[in-house]
Amino acid sequence: MMASAARKLEGDIMKSMLPLLLMLLVVSSVPGCLQAHTSQDEAAIPVAVSIPPLKEIAEAVGGERISVAVVVPPGSEPHTYEPTPARISRISGSALFFRIGPGLLPFEDQLAGRLEQLNPEMAVIDLSSGIDLIDAGGCCHHHAGGGYDPHTWLSPRNGAVMADTIAHALIEADPGNEELYLKNLEAYIRQVDEVDSYLNASFAETRINGFIVTHDAWGYFARDYGLEQIAIHVGGREPTAREIQSVIRRAERDGIGVIFVEPQFSPKAAEVIAREIDGTVVEIDPLAEAYLENFQTVADALTGALG
Repeated sequence: MMASAARKLEGDIMKSMLPLLLMLLVVSSVPGCLQAHTSQDEAAIPVAVSIPPLKEIAEAVGGERISVAVVVPPGSEPHTYEPTPARISRISGSALFFRIGPGLLPFEDQLAGRLEQLNPEMAVIDLSSGIDLIDAGGCCHHHAGGGYDPHTWLSPRNGAVMADTIAHALIEADPGNEELYLKNLEAYIRQVDEVDSYLNASFAETRINGFIVTHDAWGYFARDYGLEQIAIHVGGREPTAREIQSVIRRAERDGIGVIFVEPQFSPKAAEVIAREIDGTVVEIDPLAEAYLENFQTVADALTGALG
């Protein structure tokens, strides 16, 4: 009788404790859920890029794992740009700084040195690595006595190389997300290949292969697609009257009727040439932030002009 009562009491106690045990079980599982949620919401890695076109490439590879700051603001000319103290301060907290490369854009070299002083832990990544550089032969900005054409980003094929460099730099900084970066890289390379195919098809049957531009930024683009850029501004200076006449004669000889100008340069010389040849002026932007889309826009403008 007493044993039966004891068993009944024990059963009653267990029943009364069951809700408490279930609550403890639920609570014990919460930290794991919170930990998983926290890992997904890790703070984005701050990175800086020197010019606007690099922003798309970095964001395509890094996705939501990074936040990107651009050094050169829209509309500025990178060959003569000097970052303000406020902008330097803003990007000095970045974990990585992606630049075109040493000796190519003067402000990058000065800025990299300053950033390394302010933040010795920052990694400075040269995106010209692995790219077949064009010998400027003294023709480009601030390259007296030689050097290389700094406009490496103006080629989707070079953009693919830059994306690969960015991916591996991010993997080194954030190895836990290697799979994500490689997956994003693969997807972006597919987009680059699609644009490259579009450009190849666009220029395959053009009647004229020479195009006139305000300054010599499109050398890599021209090399990739069998074109010739004819620059009005060479070496970052205003053209002489003789040089303008030379461009006019070339346009008349080859039947070129469109002059391409850039928002970073004065269109005055281009407008003079356009009037002389009874041509038109069309704007293309070498620093457009919509990187791959801009190549298609430029290709459409060029093929429309070249016939």
